[in-house]
Amino acid sequence: MATNDLFVSPLSEALLGKTIDLVVSGSIGAVESVRLIRALRRLGATVHPWLTQGGSLFTTETALSWAAAQPVHTRFEGTASHIGLHDACVIAPASASLIGKVAQGLTDTPATALVASYLGQKKPILLVPNMHDSLMESPFVASNLERLASFATILQARQEEGKQKFPDPAILADEIAHQLSQRSVKTSRILLTMGTTRGYIDSVRYISNYSSGALGSAIAEELYRYGHHVRVVAGPCQYLPRVKSEIVQVETNEAMSAAVQKISGEGLDAAIFAASVLDFVPDGQLQRKVRSDEDLKVQFVRTPKIIAQVSTPLRMKVGFKLEDAITGESEKLARDYLQRYQLSHLIMNGKHEVSAQSHIASVFTSDVGVPMRLDSKEAIARYLAREARARGIDGA
Repeated sequence: MATNDLFVSPLSEALLGKTIDLVVSGSIGAVESVRLIRALRRLGATVHPWLTQGGSLFTTETALSWAAAQPVHTRFEGTASHIGLHDACVIAPASASLIGKVAQGLTDTPATALVASYLGQKKPILLVPNMHDSLMESPFVASNLERLASFATILQARQEEGKQKFPDPAILADEIAHQLSQRSVKTSRILLTMGTTRGYIDSVRYISNYSSGALGSAIAEELYRYGHHVRVVAGPCQYLPRVKSEIVQVETNEAMSAAVQKISGEGLDAAIFAASVLDFVPDGQLQRKVRSDEDLKVQFVRTPKIIAQVSTPLRMKVGFKLEDAITGESEKLARDYLQRYQLSHLIMNGKHEVSAQSHIASVFTSDVGVPMRLDSKEAIARYLAREARARGIDGA
């Protein structure tokens, strides 16, 4: 069934209830502004576009208005719309010219007057410089940016081909959500394991579980949007989080265990164990390649449970378990795991419920009898972010 052409599919509620003024200035990066607006709306934000005269050389009022489902501001208006009444002002792209005007306190355009109003109210301003490196390295532009850094958050551009290019709009929207969330919530530190591990047989062969990393990435990205400091320990996998606070990449059970113990020793508020860790590994690795005409016999040994190594009381501790199928015995098994490993949540799948196209899970908690059913990786990520907030883990 067709939907309204202005509709966007929600990805997250990280910016729900937030209204953002977006200034689009005169840089080629303005061609990405439509995608940025849509990405911000997918995180729940309402966006009001402001188009400068320079910006209109690269995009149009019609395009921005369609993206935002809002009118575009281009001139001073009798309603004094340049007074910053919303939650934040984002300047993306920020041209050298606009940066200079804002740094010098000029208010001769609607957009610069808007930014000055935000400055006067000490409300959040985030900007993304977008220009050729020769402009960025000009002593005047550098001085203007240094001055603005005292009042605004300077977000990193994508550095490529001697230019400060516009970042991927979806990644930039996630970063904006992270920065705004950090301003209103208290510190939290979350450990996330993801991917799988390898058990080496010889110098080239190993056994491993399968994990694409897509679920772990979805969880890491959603928690990051909410302002959390997410420390990711990732085993081998196809996908890694596009945004995160920190990532440690490992291969073996021993390396993952060491990373987890180091991070947990530095203090945690929550831990989410989404990695598909090997329960059995070869008993020792041959330090050479076994030839194809040789006999190969491998003896396996049980590995220590990494999830059991974090025993410090946490406000949230989440485990994952994959079974052949969810049966009548699954709830009993889940209750045993919740108690044995001091979990607040256990997310369980039957292997037939997991594929590249779908990811259905049953969520068991320590304080609710009936398991909840979630129907996608994104739904699991959103659920865990909501649970973190409900348990007093509000962000960084």
